Amino acid sequence: MKDLEFFRNISIGQYSSGDSLLHRLTPATKYLWLFALSIPGAVGGISGVAMVLLLALCAGRGAGIRPAFLLRGVKPALPFFVLAAFLQFLFGWPGDHSAALFTLGPLSATAREAAAVGMAVARTVALMVLLGVFTSITSEGEIAHGVEDLLDPLARLGLPVHRLALVVSATFRFIPVIAGELESIVKAQASRGADFGTGKGGPFARARAYLPLIVPVTVRALERAEVLAEAMEARCYTGKDRTRWVVYPKVRGEDAIRALALVFCAAAFAVDALLR
Repeated sequence: MKDLEFFRNISIGQYSSGDSLLHRLTPATKYLWLFALSIPGAVGGISGVAMVLLLALCAGRGAGIRPAFLLRGVKPALPFFVLAAFLQFLFGWPGDHSAALFTLGPLSATAREAAAVGMAVARTVALMVLLGVFTSITSEGEIAHGVEDLLDPLARLGLPVHRLALVVSATFRFIPVIAGELESIVKAQASRGADFGTGKGGPFARARAYLPLIVPVTVRALERAEVLAEAMEARCYTGKDRTRWVVYPKVRGEDAIRALALVFCAAAFAVDALLR
């Protein structure tokens, strides 16, 4: 039954209160570091991805977030990693002359394809852990207010910053909600005899079993979004001329922490350009 518990294993979107330095930083500073660390995690090589993963785990440890909790959030994504690898090996790359690792019927894996799959999985894991740390130290209100603070200069040009902040906040909030919906659907299918949680057939069989669930999970997500939109319309929400009374005081040395994030971001772009 533990293999069917998705909500329990989701680390993204679950806030953990605390009084650490990372918790007390303003939302804008947290966003700056999230973007700065996402750059080497998304476009860097294996060394950059490893650095992001290590920094994210250390930051989580400093904020009182257990590394096991952050890494546990990767578990629900394992069937999708297997499915992505299957599709990668099924459709070969034109012009790929690297050494063949194995051939099994229509599947043929080369060294280049294996390296691409490994890098994609490593980047996804690093970014998931990074997002897990961010949402663990940032409440839902701070997620929305941080977007407003960062994009406040663009609001004067007519950009609907408040609506954009609401979309970002709802996106993070819906991650554990969708995980709960997936868990309820999987348990309902398993109670009717579907092959979930038995471990039979290996990882490829498990990944194939989850494919039919994409449609019902998507429908449930759209239903949730429709209910949310109707509730906002019933309250005459428009997002125009919105104000707030919440003020986030800066901790000592936070300006230097922000400057360090900008320097780190610039250095990541420079290193990536030099390596290319």
